[in-house]
Formats: sequence, C-alpha cells, structure tokens
Amino acid sequence: MMRPISVLPSVRIPSKRRGILAAALTLGALTVGAEGVARAFDLPTLGGKPVKVDVTETSIVSQRFREREGEDARNQGYFAWLNRLNLVLNWDRFTVGARIDSALYALRPEDREIAPQDRAITLIDGASRYRNSIYPAKLYASYKSPGLELTAGDSYAQLGRGLVLSLRKVDELGIDTTAFGGKVVLQRDPASFTMLAGFVNPSRVDEPTGRALFLPKPLEGDARQPLFGSDRVVAGQIQLGRGLPVVLSTNVAHFTKCAPFRYDERGNVIADGLDRPFGSCDTRDVSEWLASLPKNLSPTLASPSMLNASQTLEIPSLGGAGSLYIEAAIQRREGESGREAALSGNALYGALTTNKGAITNTLEVKSYRNYYNAAGSINVTKASAFANLSYSAVPTIEPIISDTMFGFFNVCVNGARDRVDARLSPNVLVYGAFGYTVTTSELPGGSCDKLGTSQTAQNTTNYVTDLLTGVEMRFDNNRSFFFANTTVRNDVSAAGEPYYKERAVQYTLTKYISGPYSFEIAGRHRMRYQENENQVEVVDPQGNTVFSERRWVQGENYTALKVAPQWVITHGFEYTTQDGFATFYNNGSIFWRFTMQNNLRLFVGQQRGGLRCVSGICRLFPAFSGARIELTLRF
Repeated sequence: MMRPISVLPSVRIPSKRRGILAAALTLGALTVGAEGVARAFDLPTLGGKPVKVDVTETSIVSQRFREREGEDARNQGYFAWLNRLNLVLNWDRFTVGARIDSALYALRPEDREIAPQDRAITLIDGASRYRNSIYPAKLYASYKSPGLELTAGDSYAQLGRGLVLSLRKVDELGIDTTAFGGKVVLQRDPASFTMLAGFVNPSRVDEPTGRALFLPKPLEGDARQPLFGSDRVVAGQIQLGRGLPVVLSTNVAHFTKCAPFRYDERGNVIADGLDRPFGSCDTRDVSEWLASLPKNLSPTLASPSMLNASQTLEIPSLGGAGSLYIEAAIQRREGESGREAALSGNALYGALTTNKGAITNTLEVKSYRNYYNAAGSINVTKASAFANLSYSAVPTIEPIISDTMFGFFNVCVNGARDRVDARLSPNVLVYGAFGYTVTTSELPGGSCDKLGTSQTAQNTTNYVTDLLTGVEMRFDNNRSFFFANTTVRNDVSAAGEPYYKERAVQYTLTKYISGPYSFEIAGRHRMRYQENENQVEVVDPQGNTVFSERRWVQGENYTALKVAPQWVITHGFEYTTQDGFATFYNNGSIFWRFTMQNNLRLFVGQQRGGLRCVSGICRLFPAFSGARIELTLRF
C-alpha cells in the first residue's frame, strides 16, 4: 500500500471570495498547462542512444452548482481541482515512469453554514471526502528485450479472460488498479511464463464524489478507521503452444489481505507514516481490520486469503473458419471465522466463433457455481464509491454496457448468448443476438455451493431472456455512418413474476457535410421496470394504501457539430421519470484540440446520475450539475 506524500490542510474561503477563487484557480490551471508546452525540451543522447521524455498532464477543474430535486447537498456545491502528471523516460530498452496525482478542494459542505442537526453527519462524511492531497499514484521501471520483460513497481495484469486475475484501467468508471511490486514475463515460443507479486494499488481519489482512500481526518468522538486494507497478490501463468494450433495456459492467483496499519492495545490505529508503511500482517492487526468491514456484502470482502486457478484451451484458428476458447476455473476462500460453509466455487466459460462467407456467428456460454469476483478490502459503508474495486472479473457474455445484472447475478448462473453478424454489402452490416440465463444469486440472499445447489430455503431462481437486433451502415465514402440497435430484456422469478423488464433503442448518426464539417446525433432511450424500484402509493381494491412499482423511462440525446480536427460543439439532453430524481438535464460542451497532442474540454450543465457498467463492473455515479474544464497536455 502506497501512502500519500502529504495530505494538505483544508482550505476555508469566505463566501464573498468563493467565486473569485474558483475563477482564479481555473485560470491558473490553464496558465500552468499552457506554459508547460513552451518548456518542452530534448535530452542529449546517452551511450549513443536517444533519451526520450514524454510528459502528459491532465488537469480537471470543476465547480458544482446547488443540489436539485432528489440530490444530496453533500455531493454538490463544492470546487475541485484534480491533476494527474504522467512522466515517462525511455532509453534503449529501459523505461522509467511515474504518475503524480494531486487534489485541491474548496467550498466543501463542512465549509458552509450547516444546520446543527446536520453538522455531525456532515463532518463524519467529510472526514474521508474532499481531502487536499498529493501522492505518487504509480511508479515503475521496466526493461524489455526480445523474450524478456522485467518490471519493478506498478504493472497491469490479466490472466485468461479475467476469471483468475484482472488488474486494469477502466476510464469510464474511474478504475485504475495495478500491482506495486515485481513482474517477470519470459517468452520463447512455443512457451511463455509470467510471474507477478506485489501490493494491489488502486487510485486513491474518486473524481466524481471526492471520496479518498486515505486515513480519515481525526474527529472528536469518532475513532479513525482505515478505508482500504493492504491487499497482496502473487500470480503466475504458464502458457504452452504459442504459434501452434492449440494453446494451453495454466493461471493461478493468490490474494492475501493484511491490515493497512498497526493497532494499539485499545484497537486504535497507529497512524505513523513510517510505521509499517506497507501495512501489517500480524494476526491481531489483521483481525482488527477485517472485523471493521461490513459482513453482509460479498464473502470475499473480509476473506483473509483467496485462491483462484484456471486452465484454458484456445484454438486460434479452426481451419480458417473461426476460433475456440474454453476456460475452467476453481476458487477457494478462507472464511473469516473458519466455520463458514460453501467456501469453494468453480466456473466454466467458453466462446466459439465461426465464419462462413458474409456470416459470423459467436456463441458464448457460462456456468458459474459459488464463484465470486475477488473484492478489494474496502470499508464500503464509508467509501461506497470504491465498492466496485475487484481483482478478478468473470466474463458476463452480456453487452459491454449492460447494467441489468443485479445483486450477485453471476455468482450462481448458467447461460448462453449467440450473436449472428451478416454483412449484406461492404457498407451494411446487420446483427442479432439472443441470450438465455438462469441465475439463483440475483435476488437478495440467493446463493449456491460448488455443485450449484441452492443454499436458501426459498426459491431465488430467476430466468432471463434478452434479444438484441441492430444495423451498421456507412456511406459518403465512409465519412458518414449510422449505427442503431434495439434491446428487449425480461427477467422473471420462478413464480413467473416480473423482476426486471426493459425495452430500449440506441443510435448514432454521423453525417458528413463538407470540408471539415460533420453533424452527429447519438442517444439511448429506455423503458424500464424493476421490483421494489420507482414505488408510488396507490389504493388497492380493499381501500388500503400500499406501495406499487411503476415503469419509468430514461434516456439521453446528444447533438454535435464537428469541425475536424479541432472543434466539437455538443448539446446534451437527458431525462428520467424515476421517482425522487429531477426529470430533465441539459448541458453543453466545447472540445478544442489546439494542437494535435493537446486539447481542452469545457462542460457546463447537468448530467443524470445512476448505475454505469463496463463488462460487468459497475458503480453508482452521483448526478452532476455545474461546470467542468479538462485540459490535457502532452509534450
């Protein structure tokens, strides 16, 4: 675990100067970035070989407006300046890199006038939010030569299709997880060997919420409890058959959870930055730390150790007519008390792609039994923004942005999805997909053992069908295109009662006008129903007032004028009829690429909050209402 170099003191600003501060800091961010371009320089050669320095700086300055209907005042009204400075030095076969992250906040909820009854909860919430900080987010040095790669520091890794290990970056969700330690990759066809060991290192600051994984600020009467543990991973892969008709891989990952700090005899954190800077694996410290984590969420959250292993078989070419991939995995978890049942799981995933003429067919199947993603040790009761931190990710066989797999949908599940793509002409593609899934773990309390046997007295089985149809068309010599698809999803219980239903349409039309000009319109519109969601009071036939679910619609439409390659001017409109949320959201943005490597984006307006997912990894985003400037400089 890498702790911040410093957590800077809070900034308190008189109300009459707040607007001036926001404007000054915004201008300062842009000025510093602009000056950075002028200071670009070339280094002399070393040993007759060039030394290359790449610097990328991303600065995000935002000011949230006041809260709207259904929004929490603690999520709005504040000023934030987040900066990420990437430095990469290349010489010969060596690379050294660092990413320095910093955050500065003002106009925080605790800086404003607070009603006496809200002060305590605001201060507790603010103890781990809006923390001024600067810290080394990523540090690494690597050596690469034919057949050999050595990395010290931070590195990404994925073994197989993610069933065993998946440490990666997902920009759409603000996820950037690496292992800080060592990585070795040896390749000599037809074999390769990968070994990885280190401390799991996620990003410590969540930009959409201002939540930080640093040790919370001390508060009178509130014991300081860490938000993130010291998680370690040792993983390896042996691959045989590279370049041959059949490729076999054996993948193993072992996760261990230790305490991020030592604890004294009273169970209080010893917050000394030099004392166990990478955490403590002493039995008493680990017990104190794991006991502070919630017990009613994923069983892997507070599991002291966990083992994932898999065997894969891949046939890259089926006689030139397709490919085949199969992965079988097992999982073994250590229970927190040592008395838990059903600590073993297994998983089977397969993908078969066939091609014949203009037709491509892709069939995916999954069969998972008590197989969980390896959750990071996050105290999600105080840092829910990081609840999606996971070190493995099972293939979902669903569309990438699917956000309709609720609960632990993929823990106890059997399903298949088939997609057919037909190219009618060089410029026209039509496709359709149908999926059928049976899950016993989507409903609250649903679970199974390693044989797939349900572990609950009530029937928690849900049956899910989804249908996707779409078209892709290109015209104007590939300068214009039209993509569209429709989705129908039905998720029903064993009793035939609807649990979730959706009808949706998605589209993107880009029309070339002339010269550098083009016009684009893109949107997604959904009609949704979910059990226990969007409830309203109604009167039943007996005259009693009860709660009943009702459908709601939500969607967005974005219209843009593009002037290639410099300008994109966009207007966005979003909406929802879900109870408890504002109905309409309007926004506008301007993207300016002032050089081929440097750009600036200004966004003003509102965006709907809600659940967003990428390949089965999801997170809740708060609604945004305000102004945001993002400046990216590369030199």
